[in-house]
Amino acid sequence: MGATAATLWFLDVAEPKGILAIVGRPDEAASRAIAEQVLGEPVVGRPESLARAADPLPGHVYVAAWGGLTVVTHAGLRVDKPSELDESWWNLVPAHRAFLLVTAPERAVGGFALRSDGAPKRSFSAHPVDILEDEGLPELFEGPFWAGEHPLSYAEGVTPDPRALPFHPMEFAEQANREILGFRYTHPLAPTDLDPARIQVIDFVPASQQQVVQAQADGAPQPPVEQPDPGYEDRGKVRSFFGF
Repeated sequence: MGATAATLWFLDVAEPKGILAIVGRPDEAASRAIAEQVLGEPVVGRPESLARAADPLPGHVYVAAWGGLTVVTHAGLRVDKPSELDESWWNLVPAHRAFLLVTAPERAVGGFALRSDGAPKRSFSAHPVDILEDEGLPELFEGPFWAGEHPLSYAEGVTPDPRALPFHPMEFAEQANREILGFRYTHPLAPTDLDPARIQVIDFVPASQQQVVQAQADGAPQPPVEQPDPGYEDRGKVRSFFGF
């Protein structure tokens, strides 16, 4: 299956791709202040990769602040429609632009939203056969998708649904992420993609959970990590692969 993601980016730089290509450790104090806004209490943190943080664990908030570029991931960002996201999230960090990505491979749902100076600019969310939300003017990258250049493919013997979109919404949403930030989470990555596994964020939890965080850091057994699949799948019926 494709990657799961629930990320919100705040962008006050002209070229986020260029910044992400060279960022190192995030500003811990600034990141901590944001995490404490989200969790409502003092927090403790440890380093984590963006690739892992994109699928946030319950009770955790992952933050990385690099001056005019900030990312937050949290289970509360998992909404089927971008319009359902509470305004408090959009107002968490003052920024000229904000970008939300939500992908849920277990339901084959993908969506994204863009805001500019606090105003909604574009929001889209869909399942392969149902558009859940489609607001605002399409972005330039969307043209080839709507034109059928990234078609769904089907498992052998499955009849295509006549209502199906001409693309997989998860691939569509991750392409929005790639256009703005220079990468996607689902493997294989393109040669020009940044690797989210090399981008460091901070995993914050309430200070009361410090012992749990320390046990994890000391190498306590962790749940197995699912190996990346080279495409997107919808209950074994719809599949879209990528040929890089």
